[in-house]
Amino acid sequence: MTSERRPKRRLLHTSDVHLGAYDYGDGSEARDQLHANFNRVIDVAIREEVDFALIAGDFFDNARVWDDTLHHAAAQISRLDAPVVIAPGNHDHVGPRSVYDRIDFAEHAPNLRVMRTPEGETVALEDLDVEIWARSHTEQLPDFQPFNDPPPRGDAAWQIGAGHGHFIHPRALLHHSFHIREDHLIETERDYVALGHWEQMTRVAAGELTVAAYSGAPEGLGHGSEVGGRVLIVDLHEDGRVELQAHSLGDEPPLAHDEIPFLEAL
Repeated sequence: MTSERRPKRRLLHTSDVHLGAYDYGDGSEARDQLHANFNRVIDVAIREEVDFALIAGDFFDNARVWDDTLHHAAAQISRLDAPVVIAPGNHDHVGPRSVYDRIDFAEHAPNLRVMRTPEGETVALEDLDVEIWARSHTEQLPDFQPFNDPPPRGDAAWQIGAGHGHFIHPRALLHHSFHIREDHLIETERDYVALGHWEQMTRVAAGELTVAAYSGAPEGLGHGSEVGGRVLIVDLHEDGRVELQAHSLGDEPPLAHDEIPFLEAL
């Protein structure tokens, strides 16, 4: 973290939206609810006047979702007058037969950038003095680690990381794939790391200089899982502080930074 003053920025972080999870079968009501929850995510982004939004993987549930789902997603993203960046996860992976090859997202949502490089790439939001780095899933590497051997910080004032996987903590099962360790997060030297793959919103240990968190899912899909119902608003302050607020997709009041659950590393 530098002592120099930086431009104040605000971002929305969400993940694991899983649009299209109920496109097949008798799930029209559940499908409509998934769509409505993502609509509310965009409503929060507009209301909170974010400078950009970041989706940390599994935006779509699979590559076979209906065309209508793809067009609905693009239409909602285009409502936000700010950049939206997607770092694909294991469900919406890049590479052969990627869901992002199905339609021309650049045409339907010009504000959208999809990160498509498994080796890692940086998206520069030059007008915001922000750079976002991530590795995209291909669903072809079972030992994929999103943050192993990250590149150095870039030149922009704010350095953001994004990744989709399992944070290794004392209650973790080590056979989980896509491992994320605290030392990996520390080595990124990013100011904020947006995580996806868990349906529960959680801050995780990332050293003293990096803030890292799972946004949770707008709606939980797993058996017995909690419905997320919230998204993270991340304030990047001029003095270098990173502060989170968890905003409800319903009527609940926001949760302050210290009210968001926190996990220590293994």
